[in-house]
Amino acid sequence: YNSKFGISIKDVEAVATLCSGLNITVRGLHIHNGSGVMDVISWSETALLLAKVAETFPTVTALNLGGGLGVPYKPTELPLDLDGLNDLLKRVKTVLPKMELWMEPGRYIVAESGVLLATVTQIKEKDGKVFVGIDTGMNSLIRPSLYGSYHHIVNLSSESDLESVDGSPTTITADIVGPICESGDVLGTNRVLNQVSVGSILLIATTGAYGHCMGSCYNNRRPARELMI
Repeated sequence: YNSKFGISIKDVEAVATLCSGLNITVRGLHIHNGSGVMDVISWSETALLLAKVAETFPTVTALNLGGGLGVPYKPTELPLDLDGLNDLLKRVKTVLPKMELWMEPGRYIVAESGVLLATVTQIKEKDGKVFVGIDTGMNSLIRPSLYGSYHHIVNLSSESDLESVDGSPTTITADIVGPICESGDVLGTNRVLNQVSVGSILLIATTGAYGHCMGSCYNNRRPARELMI
């Protein structure tokens, strides 16, 4: 309700009056209920809400349920139940046989098809906290800084989780930080990684959506190149 998008549902009647007075025919209704939605129930609730609003606009034939379909960003998260979503929307369609139901898949198409690769440039300990510096940051992936978004990070240069020969720990807990002169240039906090060293390659996952397209040359640093395989 506090979003900058759209019209408040409380103003629907007033909008209908305006449309009538200006001879505007409303053919479709669209809702924006966020991005990366993983709860399949919310989609049917959205459709039924729009159907209720459509009663005020008898010329409406299409309901756009918005977007987008969510993807798991954490290893512990389950993927979106597409079969369950399909079944729910089929049931909605039986209630609204004359309405077209539209959806916007959004990030679902490309998010998991992209990763960001970065090289470790320095490892620093400060007041008991370990920082792993890499050669790119918020200029290539701004989502963690902008939204506090989580992207899984792994050390491709050391995949073993076995005990080391000399008994030293095989993992570290560290903040993964970029080279930008901003305290918010952090790609991950308190992440457990297999031991890293300068030159290690880190993979930052699920960056195919809102990654390169939101990159910039901020601080006079070019974002990571985008390569298609």
